[in-house]
Amino acid sequence: MRTFDKKTLYKNAHIIDPAQGIDAIGALLVEGDTISAIGSSITVDRDTEIIDLKGYLLTPGWIDIHSHVFDTVGDFCLPADVVGVHSGITTVADAGTSGLLTFNAFRETVVKPSKTRVYALLDPSLLYIATSDFIAHRLGFATSPKNQDMERAAAVIEENRDIVVGFKVRPTLKSGASSSPVMDTALPLAEKYDLPIMVHLGRFPADEVLPTEVLLKLLRPGDIITHAYQPRHGLYDAEGNLLPAAKTAIDRGVFLDVGHSGNDFSFKTARSGLAQGILPDTISTDLNCFNIDIIGSLALTMTKFMALGLSLTQVIERVTINPAKALRKTDEIGSLKPGLTADFTLAEQVDETAQLQDGNGGTLSVSQILKVRGVCRAGKFSWIDQMPFDEEMEPEAVLANSQ
Repeated sequence: MRTFDKKTLYKNAHIIDPAQGIDAIGALLVEGDTISAIGSSITVDRDTEIIDLKGYLLTPGWIDIHSHVFDTVGDFCLPADVVGVHSGITTVADAGTSGLLTFNAFRETVVKPSKTRVYALLDPSLLYIATSDFIAHRLGFATSPKNQDMERAAAVIEENRDIVVGFKVRPTLKSGASSSPVMDTALPLAEKYDLPIMVHLGRFPADEVLPTEVLLKLLRPGDIITHAYQPRHGLYDAEGNLLPAAKTAIDRGVFLDVGHSGNDFSFKTARSGLAQGILPDTISTDLNCFNIDIIGSLALTMTKFMALGLSLTQVIERVTINPAKALRKTDEIGSLKPGLTADFTLAEQVDETAQLQDGNGGTLSVSQILKVRGVCRAGKFSWIDQMPFDEEMEPEAVLANSQ
C-alpha cells in the first residue's frame, strides 16, 4: 500500500460531509495528522503532496458502532484493524466483548496496538467472555448477581474514560426473575457517568431476557437499541407493525442501530420499518468470526440500505456524524471540520449486480455496490486494493495474515 503523510492536498473528490452540509466536488488539505482546510479551491505551497481523487467519494472516516474486536480472548472476535482500517473504517466501538476483569487486557492487546481508533461499550459485569459456544451464558455468570460489582465497575470507567464510551447490555435474567442484573448495574452507572447504554434486542442460548416492552421502558434519551430490524423478539408485532412501546421509546430520543449480525437482521422487517418511517440512526455490522460470509463489510451493509431506499447521503450520515453523536464524540470524529484529526474514507459506487443476504434466508438484488478504495487514519492515507473479506479471500487466510 502507498502511504503519504506530511502536508497533503486531496483534490477533485466528491466530498460528502453531512455534519457540515457538504455535498460537492472539492478538496481537503491535511497537515500532519490534522485537517487544516476544506473547500472548492485551496492554495498550497510547492512542498505539498497533491493527490487527485477525481471520480471518488471522500467522506468523514466511517464509524462501526457495533463490532467485536477483542480477538486476544475467546474465539468470537476479529482483529480491530481487519474490521477497521483494512476495511476503510477509521473508528470501531467494541460492543461489550469485555467485562471488568479483562478490560486491561483489552486495552493493552487491542486498543493500544491497533491503527484503528477503538472505543469500548463496556459490559459492566465482572466477567464476560465472548465465545462461539456462549460459555458466559451456558455457565450462568451472564445472569448472576454475583457477577456484578458497582464499585469495581466505577473504577474501571474512571481509569478508562478516554475509551469507554458507554455500556453494552445483554438484558439476560434467570428464569422466573423480574429484572436483569446487568441492566440493574448499567443504569445507575450510565446516569452517574452520563454515558449511553446499547441494549441487545433478541434472545440468547440458555438465558431468558427482559420482555421487549419492559426493556424499552427502561431506556433513556440517547440510549441505543441494536438489532433494530430483528425479525423475532424485536420492535414489531407479528404483522410487522411497530410496537407502541417502541414508538414511545423512539419519540423520547432512543437511537436505533442496525447491528446487522448473522440472524438479527431481516430485509422483510427492514422494509416494514422503513415503510412506517422508522429509519435507523446508525448503520453497523456486528461483525465477528461467525457472520463474515453474510455481512462482508460495513460498505456492503450500507449498500443494502441504499437498495432498500436510503440515499447515499443518508447512509453516509449513519456511519459518520450520527454514530459520533451516539457515542458523544462529535468533538473528535464524524466530520471533516478543520481542526479535527484527519480521518476519512475513500469510496466508489460501482455498477455491479449481486444477490445479498440478510442472515434469515432473505435475498436482495442490487445493481450498484458501494466499495471502499482508500482510508486515511490520523493523517496517514493508504489505498485499499482489496477488502479483507472479498469473495476470493479465504477468512482463515485473512486472520492469519493479520497477526
